[in-house]
Amino acid sequence: MWYYKSMENKKGKLDQAVIYLAGSMEESPDGGKNYRQQFISKCRSAGLKIKFLDPTNKITNLTPDVDIEKNRIEKYKEEENWEELRKLMKKIVRQDLRQVDLSDMVIAFIDKKVYTCGTLEEVFNNERQKKLTLIISSGGKKKCPAWLFGIIHYDYIFDSDDEVVEYLVKMNNGEIPLNDKLVLFRKELDELEV
Repeated sequence: MWYYKSMENKKGKLDQAVIYLAGSMEESPDGGKNYRQQFISKCRSAGLKIKFLDPTNKITNLTPDVDIEKNRIEKYKEEENWEELRKLMKKIVRQDLRQVDLSDMVIAFIDKKVYTCGTLEEVFNNERQKKLTLIISSGGKKKCPAWLFGIIHYDYIFDSDDEVVEYLVKMNNGEIPLNDKLVLFRKELDELEV
């Protein structure tokens, strides 16, 4: 596709932006790893210099690896060990929502056929913070939960990850102007004195 041209030497408007990748993990056979890795790879191939917060690739030690988490969740449910499940999930929720707080925007993978709680909580938290949320809806806008149209403008709901990568590239090169939902100040934060 056209947007996979290298932008190695060009300065982009989204350089150093931080994006949190929301989407089902509990109901995904691979814990949601594959589509996140594929999306990040497409963004890298498009020359985007964006940082991603990926809940399947832990950056803290608050909770274990996602595969270990998944096994523990299943084990605690099987044993009806609700207290241990609660303790683990409180850490996971805290960690993931903190990453949403730190992000400049959220990209959420939504499949109406796959039940998810965390993804919607992450989207709603991001929207309460008045930050940009982009939705990739499995089956396109027609299959996107109607509720989301009352929360997120339909221009930010996409049919595929390729459409979102194309949109990010256009934002990055200035073809789509940045709006007040995307406030970027990473450079300024780095320059603050200690």
